[in-house]
Amino acid sequence: MTIDGVAGAVRTGGRRAGGALARVRAATAQAHEDLDGGLDVLHRPWGAEEHRRWLELNLGLLDPLEESLRRWAAADPGVLDVAERARAGMARADLLALGVPPREVAAVPACPHVPVPTTRAQALGVCYVLDGSTLGGKLIRSAVVAAGVPEQACTSLTGRPGAGRRWRETTAAVDALGGAGEEAVREAAATATAVFAAYRRWLAPLAGRPA
Repeated sequence: MTIDGVAGAVRTGGRRAGGALARVRAATAQAHEDLDGGLDVLHRPWGAEEHRRWLELNLGLLDPLEESLRRWAAADPGVLDVAERARAGMARADLLALGVPPREVAAVPACPHVPVPTTRAQALGVCYVLDGSTLGGKLIRSAVVAAGVPEQACTSLTGRPGAGRRWRETTAAVDALGGAGEEAVREAAATATAVFAAYRRWLAPLAGRPA
């Protein structure tokens, strides 16, 4: 996942003041700030080794999170296309493009503790974080390519074309949760907060602190 630089993009995604999206954004603000502040991605040296570590850690999170979304979507197709949003396969391709041997890509560990959505509101909480991260990923992609990382090893930072459209779809779906009641809004916010926390713990090596 690419988190640094997302905060501004996520905060400007709100619709009506006091709506479901605004409440989810407010409820997750501290967890989001904690993650961004610890990584400070755009202000660190970046080369092939740093990029490899970034991709491996993000793959370890994307894999189980996207699998949980696929299981949810099989039972409730809902309003979002989870296959279009998938980036774990792109992260694997990025590692291969960076020259990492296939056996080592296949051995990248998955984070054992990620939220598993069982409702649409919870799934939207996961998408809120993952889709928001692709907006900051555009900034990170530009920075790391400028630092000499091959562009073909950076595809997972932003995902497939249409990141802005997907983010608008996600924020609209989160905002629509207001019609399902306050419990749905709380579920989305709690799940998004848990995803931010999982990223903060798993990406701790990049922040130079213990997990």
